[in-house]
Formats: sequence, C-alpha cells, structure tokens
Amino acid sequence: MTYYAQTMPGVEEIAWLEIRRRLKDAHFQRYLFAKEQNGIVVFDYPGAAADLLRLRTTEDVFMQIAYHDDLTRLRRDLKGIHELIASSESFGRAVNDYLRVRRFSAPPTYRVISRQYGKFEYSRKHLTETVWRSLKQRYPRWTPVADDAQIEVWANLLGSSLLIGMRLSDRTMRHRFERKIELPAALRPSVAAAMVFLTEPAADDVFLDPMAGSGTILYERMQAGPFARLLGGDIEPERVDAARKNVRGSRKKPGANAMQPDIRQWDARQLPLDAGSVDKVATNLPFGKQLRGAETPARLYPPVLAELQRVVRPGGRIVLLSSEYDLIKEEVRKLPRLTITTGYSVAVLGVWGRIYIIDVA
Repeated sequence: MTYYAQTMPGVEEIAWLEIRRRLKDAHFQRYLFAKEQNGIVVFDYPGAAADLLRLRTTEDVFMQIAYHDDLTRLRRDLKGIHELIASSESFGRAVNDYLRVRRFSAPPTYRVISRQYGKFEYSRKHLTETVWRSLKQRYPRWTPVADDAQIEVWANLLGSSLLIGMRLSDRTMRHRFERKIELPAALRPSVAAAMVFLTEPAADDVFLDPMAGSGTILYERMQAGPFARLLGGDIEPERVDAARKNVRGSRKKPGANAMQPDIRQWDARQLPLDAGSVDKVATNLPFGKQLRGAETPARLYPPVLAELQRVVRPGGRIVLLSSEYDLIKEEVRKLPRLTITTGYSVAVLGVWGRIYIIDVA
C-alpha cells in the first residue's frame, strides 16, 4: 500500500530517514511540498498501517488514495477529478484498502479538507465542492459532516500535482506532548523528535539540552529509547520549572529506562559539567523574539558553542536549530574540534531556520 507522512516544512527528508530505519521494506516514492504549510514524503510499505502511528518526526500519516502529476490548472481539471473519484477503479481499490484498515461497523461519516497551492482557473471552493459531490455519488451511504468525521479526505492541489489521501492518524500524533506549562515559542514535538533522531540515540548516551525551554527535546529523547543520563537546563527559573513539570510528569508508565532527567538552572555559557562528559547534544538556540533585552545571537552563540565543544567528548555529536545561518558557520569554523556535517532547512513558528549536524573530533 502507498502512504504519505506529512511533516513540518523541511522535515520530510528527516522523516524519510526515520521511516527507512523503523519500517522494514518501506520504499521511497517522492517528496511533495505544501508550500509553507507542510512537507510530504510518499512511500510504499507492506507492513501493518498501525506501524506508521509510532513515527515521531511526522505530524500526520495518510493512506494515498490517488495521485496525478499532470494537471492543466484549467477548469477542465474539475471534470477529471470528478471522474477519478466517482468512477475510477484505482480510486475504489485504494478506498477499499483503507476501509479494511479502519474496519468501520457501519457506513462512516466523512469530511473533505482541500488545499490549493498555485494559480488555477478554479478556486479551492470549487475543488471542495467537486470532491464532495463525487464522493456522494460513489458512496451514497456515507454521511457528510462538518466536524468530528470518522474519515478525513484530504485533497491537495500542489501546483500541477493532485494528491488525495485519507488520514490514518488523529490529533494525538502531532499533540502528543501534553505540556502542563506552555511557554512562548515552544518547539513542535515532531521537530524536536527530528533533532533527537539526528543525534543517533544510543543506550549508553549522556544526552544534553543546555537550553531546554519547556523540555520538548528532553521529552522526545526519553521516547527515543534507553539512555545513560539525561541532562537539561535553562538560565531562567520559570523555564526550569516548566521543563521539570512538563517532562517529569510525562512518563505515565515506567519503561526499560525509568530514569528521570536531571534539569537544573544554569548558564549555557558556563555549564557545571566536566570536559568530555557528554555524548550527544540537541538544542534549539534562541533567535528573534526568543531573545530578551540586549541579548543577541552574536553575543550568545560564541560562548555557548565554545562550551559545547568543551563538554562533548571526541566522537560525540551536536544538533542545533537556529535561523542564524552565517553566524553558526562562522563560529563553528573558529572551533577546531567542531565540523558541520550537514544541515536541513526547516520552518519553525513561521520562520525558516536550519538544523545543523555538528560532529566533534
């Protein structure tokens, strides 16, 4: 069966790395982009659909029902879309596959969500109406509803491509970290999971987030598997309190590693840690409105990077997120033990930043 994972913009390549590692025999199809809203990775997978719900770097997962990449963008597209949904055999087979996965006991309720990116002779409203009308013709026993539908049909017009999917996940996948204390500019769990994944978690890791904020990265490291020690902190006491309450209260069932994280108040420019005592680091460096007063990235980043070079052992890894592209590259070049291996551009809170993988010699 063909599925697709919907991510935050830019995270789709990292999501595929996770899919390839976690889902045996998954086969890559393509990347698609819903402009500033989502990245999309399409893939085939012969295993159970429920396996997809355990992915961490995605916001939602769908079964692909139809895909075409030759739209004219003219009004006649609507007739073709209607015929595809109302009468094509491939569409019917894909829906039957989806129904076998979901196993409804009665004809389901459904709603249509449509998105349109690019210039067309027809509007998103026309697209939505076409999909509604076509589904009603083909599945007259299904009940259309405005909210809380059993089936969500997503029709995506992405330039000249049409992607139709039925959602397998629900809101708990993208809102899985239920914070007791919300802080401004908190990182999305899926982006935090992507950063943790890029550290290549291991059971003997001493893992550090030196600027932990609300604790999202620490939470995702706890979900990624066993660790030797989990360290986090922040300079502001309210953030330390938030991270402690959010992360320590999130483990409902003790797993193989029930160790709680060590979260302290500290200055990331002067960490109370021994040299070479940390294996992996992942952190969201503050930028833009996240900085207060006279603090600037140019003043903050150099001492923080120097301190990370000190505390991370040879062979360790640092994963950073920031929008300060030139500053990161300039400062890393000044530190002889640090090397930027690669990076991924991602959109966070409406701002494009970059996740850097930095290896430590």
